[in-house]
Amino acid sequence: MGVVPDPLRPLRLDAVELLRQPGVARPVEASFEPADLDVVHDELVGPIDVDLEAIAGDDWIDVGGTLRSAWSGSCRRCLTDIDGDVHIEVAERYRRDDTDPDAFVIDGPQLDLSAMVREAVLLELDDERTCSDSCEGLCPDCGVDRNAVGCECVTEVRDERWAALSEIVLDEVAPEQSGGD
Repeated sequence: MGVVPDPLRPLRLDAVELLRQPGVARPVEASFEPADLDVVHDELVGPIDVDLEAIAGDDWIDVGGTLRSAWSGSCRRCLTDIDGDVHIEVAERYRRDDTDPDAFVIDGPQLDLSAMVREAVLLELDDERTCSDSCEGLCPDCGVDRNAVGCECVTEVRDERWAALSEIVLDEVAPEQSGGD
């Protein structure tokens, strides 16, 4: 029985070597199956393409670039099937110490970029998408697609938490008369 190759190997960089050479850049270009990255999402279709560059500093490594993948889902307003490509710009800093709350910690001799890739893809895929900015959605009363068919339903949006305020009647107060005695 042979050794199974690690599909995430391109996302693991030698942090010690990079930090010894400030200013050195290492490209990371690869394509990964979502399951290999533990990315499970209903809208994800196909592989996740990674095009990153790691640049070493004195005690930090900056990683930036793009992540791409195809997605397919439904418009959140009218439920029409839609699809496209997700294009994610990433810029992260990795440090040896945890003094920077916005930076990932370099833990050990390797820099593993898989958690950063997974997090960025899942956050982007959770965005609600519409078929167009002008999508009118489904009528909440009769259910027709208001992009295709007009309806005569009156749809007043009312927040019941504030309904009691509409019952308040304010007395009109006449302005004070100013004048001499």
